[in-house]
Amino acid sequence: MKPAVCLFTDSTAPSGVGEHILTLADELQESFTLSLVCPPSPSGSRLLERAHALGVRTAEIHVGRPDSEAELVAFLSDVRVELFHCHAGVMIEGYAGVRAARQAGVPAVVRTEHLAEPSAVFPTDELPDLLHSPYHHPDRRLSDAEVAELVTVLQREYLDVVELVDRVICVSEGVRDSFLEVGVEQAKLRVVRNGIRPSRGGVSAENARGRLHLPPERRIVLSVGRMVELKGHRFILGAVDKVVRSRPEAVFLWVGTGPLETELREGVRMMGLDEWVWFAGERSDVPDLMAAADVFLLASTVEGLPLVVLEAMAAARPVVATRVPGTSEVVIDDVTGRLVERGRLDGTGDTDALAAAILEPLEDRKLASAWGSAGRARVQREFSSERMARQTAEVYVELLR
Repeated sequence: MKPAVCLFTDSTAPSGVGEHILTLADELQESFTLSLVCPPSPSGSRLLERAHALGVRTAEIHVGRPDSEAELVAFLSDVRVELFHCHAGVMIEGYAGVRAARQAGVPAVVRTEHLAEPSAVFPTDELPDLLHSPYHHPDRRLSDAEVAELVTVLQREYLDVVELVDRVICVSEGVRDSFLEVGVEQAKLRVVRNGIRPSRGGVSAENARGRLHLPPERRIVLSVGRMVELKGHRFILGAVDKVVRSRPEAVFLWVGTGPLETELREGVRMMGLDEWVWFAGERSDVPDLMAAADVFLLASTVEGLPLVVLEAMAAARPVVATRVPGTSEVVIDDVTGRLVERGRLDGTGDTDALAAAILEPLEDRKLASAWGSAGRARVQREFSSERMARQTAEVYVELLR
């Protein structure tokens, strides 16, 4: 009989984490009996539907509600789960799930960290900006003393939860290093880099551009990600004017939504850049947009190991990105793209360097093609979903012996 494994996320917006879970489920279901639990939300429901189509048993449980841990405990007991695998998009996710798994007597608990631990990555003077956000303390900026106290409390709570976990999988070496810094035992940590499935093909670049009603002379700089501080849209906006002054045929296509969207739209309008920055919203045709793009741009302030960069490289797109944990393990500077220093959360930073990096592949098609070809070969060689699943299964087997 195949061991029973429950995949779990308590995120109500499981975008990249959700794709990772689905890929893992598809690869592992021949060796394990899989279930998936996530809370009710529009994106959560879509995740469950897609998992069900793969043959995975699913349950919609919101562990933030009263008595929800008991509901999860009952589900895990009923399914007789032998290994509980919690996926955390940010450090503070998944605590209730881990506790429920232990309460249900699940023999093995694994936790995957999909993002570097922020307090180990950001300088101290930037942490107040990180916490003064729609997710944490939107009404006021915390003092340095309050930030230090909060970071200490959050790290202590995290380490208490990790005491209940047998292994912590990190999606990149940078993520692992950040959690080592906050006190996780090295013996518990394993690095399993993200991987993606081979592209199944799609529409041609010409057809994709036609859907966007773009004339052939326009050059697309594509960014995909939620509009939150960590994704660096403010930093990109500071470089747009510099790019379009040199290359007015460029258009920045932003896919995604989020709490910063209103602010970003107003910034674009105030700067007179409506012609050059397009807000595409949520899209289900991102692979087609990759085919249409001339450059892929990701300006995050922190990452884990971004799937969207792997997807861009697999589509042979040159990548311009910030030098942050995870991303810098995928993009090789001047081989598969260009890396620049990240901006700050408020959008300040070396926007001249960012603009120059974007202009390189826009102005040199031969260079863009070389970067794209090298990127595709690198993903095929080192970032396959089969390799990711095999290494994850090795962690499972180690604990299930």
